[in-house]
Amino acid sequence: MIDKLIKKRNNYIYKKTIKYLNKNKKNTKEKEKLLKKIININNTKKRYDYIYEALCRYLDNEFKEKNPCDFRCNICKKSRYLKENNIKRNSYLNGCCYSYTEKSNCKYFKSNGTCSTKCLGCKLFICDYLKKEGYNYKLNNIYLSKYFLNYRQKKYIEYAVKKPKEEIIKGILKRRPIITKLLDIFSSN
Repeated sequence: MIDKLIKKRNNYIYKKTIKYLNKNKKNTKEKEKLLKKIININNTKKRYDYIYEALCRYLDNEFKEKNPCDFRCNICKKSRYLKENNIKRNSYLNGCCYSYTEKSNCKYFKSNGTCSTKCLGCKLFICDYLKKEGYNYKLNNIYLSKYFLNYRQKKYIEYAVKKPKEEIIKGILKRRPIITKLLDIFSSN
């Protein structure tokens, strides 16, 4: 009985996601293969972990490909604009990783300009300057999260900035639908 419900839920998510990809002309064999892999992960924590990693890879590739921040000498596009227009700041370096309230870089920021944690909330964050240029990343617009994550999970991730992956995964698990929690309980017995 429980296995039937899990299979039905997985089939529903798969079909909805494929329909979404086809509608937006973004369907590829690679994406279908990834979807099948995710659906075949029966352990909920492992599934969310895999989705989280895949979303991080997706956003990393988007930023490498489109380069919206356009860093030059550790200064992003917005900071260069502010500097050129003589708008005072404590620091122009490291873009959004610099905290103006703490007057230092994020604790996960490494000296080589990378992050020591995979914070999906930070990867999704787009400053107002870039939003005006048309950049905006929302989980509901990314096929992997559209049907695998619910509204509460998506909002939690979007506001969970400067947090380690493990903490965010715990938050995602807390906010999963009751039906998923029940299926997890009964399928483990």
